[in-house]
Amino acid sequence: MRFIPTLAHGIADYVVGLLVIALPFLLGLDGAVQATIVVFGAVVLLYSAITDYELGLVRFLRIRFHLLLDALFGIVMLVLPTTFGIPADVRWPFYVLGVLALMLTITTKVRAEGTAAS
Repeated sequence: MRFIPTLAHGIADYVVGLLVIALPFLLGLDGAVQATIVVFGAVVLLYSAITDYELGLVRFLRIRFHLLLDALFGIVMLVLPTTFGIPADVRWPFYVLGVLALMLTITTKVRAEGTAAS
């Protein structure tokens, strides 16, 4: 059942992108782990900015493809802590973001209001 409006999803996209960029600094992670997480956050901001929805700056990507990218992001967030050996006591934000991304993927409407695809 898809009930989340794309506008709300767009707001979440930008908040999550910025949060992911800040996450390694807030958790005291450094080196390659820090760089990788910052890049993931920047990628979320980039594909959000080029999505054909209310908050897209350049409306290029269809919302369905955006949701696929969100699903991939969610999976990455779930496996990243184990893959990069992030300490167990600071893994929970990655798991929360991963689960939320997957939940948004399956609950966001696939038609945005006032866009090229509608």
